[in-house]
Amino acid sequence: MEYITPEQIMKEEARAASLGIGVGKLMENAGSEVALEVERRYGPLFGKRVLVVAGSGNNGGDGFVAARHLAARGSKVKVLLLSSPEAIKTKEAETNWKRLSESAVEMLVARDGSELSRLGSEFERAEIIIDAIFGTGIRGEVREPHATAIRLLNASRAKKVALDIPSGLDPLTGEAKGTTVKADVTIAFHKAKVGLKRRSEFTGQVVVVPIGIP
Repeated sequence: MEYITPEQIMKEEARAASLGIGVGKLMENAGSEVALEVERRYGPLFGKRVLVVAGSGNNGGDGFVAARHLAARGSKVKVLLLSSPEAIKTKEAETNWKRLSESAVEMLVARDGSELSRLGSEFERAEIIIDAIFGTGIRGEVREPHATAIRLLNASRAKKVALDIPSGLDPLTGEAKGTTVKADVTIAFHKAKVGLKRRSEFTGQVVVVPIGIP
């Protein structure tokens, strides 16, 4: 398996952008590939209860796209955003959050721990949980409400799918930044991040999918 550092993936994404393949296209491709991989592993997806737990960055944006594609396959999808919609950090992620309102996806918001505690049963009901909280841009220790969301995710009996890297795992060093997702499978985009090496207790099986970077 070929590995890449966060700095290298930023350079490759910049090169893709110079060729006319922007972040929005990469995000759409990533979310589509996630739905395909989830269907391959856990399908048929019709009627399956799927919870996408999303942060406010581009990893969350990948999750929004995946949610839309999973709903198109007949899954009962809910997206839980761990911030206010106004705090979404990139225009590409914001665009895909807004697109969910035109789909069959149910949109939930937990701005803090108290709001999240009222949604704890969503983790128990889900059959598949998509971890789209943090990607390669994680900085420092995992804080609230993200830490509680990760604990609820880990305690669930659902199948757990991490997008690009399990949230809480440093993509460069593989260090667990406090509370960290323990996934059944990690779907890595383009190339596996170097921090995934020898961290199978968090990553589960690592699968690499193409997202359109030349």
